[in-house]
Amino acid sequence: MRASAAVAVSALLVLSLSACTDDRNSDKPSVPYTPPSQPAPTAEPLLAPELEKGFKETLAEGPRRGDHHFGTVQFPKGESWVKLNCVSDSETVKLKLALDTIGDYTLGCFKSRVEKNANQLNLATSRKLRFTIEAGKEARWIVSIQAPKK
Repeated sequence: MRASAAVAVSALLVLSLSACTDDRNSDKPSVPYTPPSQPAPTAEPLLAPELEKGFKETLAEGPRRGDHHFGTVQFPKGESWVKLNCVSDSETVKLKLALDTIGDYTLGCFKSRVEKNANQLNLATSRKLRFTIEAGKEARWIVSIQAPKK
């Protein structure tokens, strides 16, 4: 009786082990499961805007989220750059950059890619301007204001 019980237990063990392995798919790599609710990663990381050749940063801020008031920023006579890189965590988000007395402009930040924006200013005189960014909390951004090296 004991021998037949041992044979029965061995047969059950062999059956349960063979049910767990499948030789047909053993050469295929396993792929981790990613839930569909996770946001798709961007193709590139959010980095600071590139520095123009012959220029220096007079203001660099970020990465940040949401609105930010920089106060008064000095802009030199002649050429300068306002650059902003951004990406959204969800849907497309509009950002508004404003320089008092100069104007403002709106740009889109997207979920699937980093948006790189560069605006050149050419001022007749050196001026101090209030600078603000208005953005939703789902947008991440980095800004750089660049002036010529002297």
